[in-house]
Amino acid sequence: MAEEKSESPELRGSPTTGCLILAAIVIVFGGLIVLYLVVGNIQTKAIDGFTQDEPAKLETVVTTDDLVSASMAKLKQVEEAVQAGRSERITFTAEDLNVLIATLEVAKDFRGNTYVESINSDGILAHMAQPLRKGIIAKGFRYLNAKFLLEPELRKRTFAFKVRDIRPAEGKVPLEFIKNYAVIDFFKIDPENEAIKANIPHLAAIYTEKDLVVVETKVAEATE
Repeated sequence: MAEEKSESPELRGSPTTGCLILAAIVIVFGGLIVLYLVVGNIQTKAIDGFTQDEPAKLETVVTTDDLVSASMAKLKQVEEAVQAGRSERITFTAEDLNVLIATLEVAKDFRGNTYVESINSDGILAHMAQPLRKGIIAKGFRYLNAKFLLEPELRKRTFAFKVRDIRPAEGKVPLEFIKNYAVIDFFKIDPENEAIKANIPHLAAIYTEKDLVVVETKVAEATE
């Protein structure tokens, strides 16, 4: 019987090499996990400097039948201008916005945690109590009680309120946090809402001017 040829060392798996590769993987990924926990812990402590354990008590929104009717009439103006295909300029006050937040189903996510304090050329100044998770491991929430400067922004399918500044009740919010908060894009209206789907394509602009939010509608495009 012919003697079997022994397998060359190059072709045989080395348990030592395998162990080294496994160890390297554990060290790399273990290091990433530790880094993630350490950075997360540092960020959590930094956020503790401008958040509180309880949500702030916001100003109470007072609504009456007359206020609701007046604010809803402005929305009706927008709808009628869109249906007629005419360019029109409709304005909303801070009081209108608070009444609409308290009334409309599409604005329910703002209800109870947002109070529009004022409007100026820089944007909408709203007092908010935003819940934030306590950290990577810790359960529960803390609250960013602050005045948010929001810029209304018209989009292809909806409109949103872009965060421009955050002025907390305590401490100071780092600029990087504000930028990241803006990127997350919390404050937008559901594009699947029927009224939004019907009217957004026919709006020309949404912006602030002095003490008003201005909504402009488009002239309907001519059809052959």
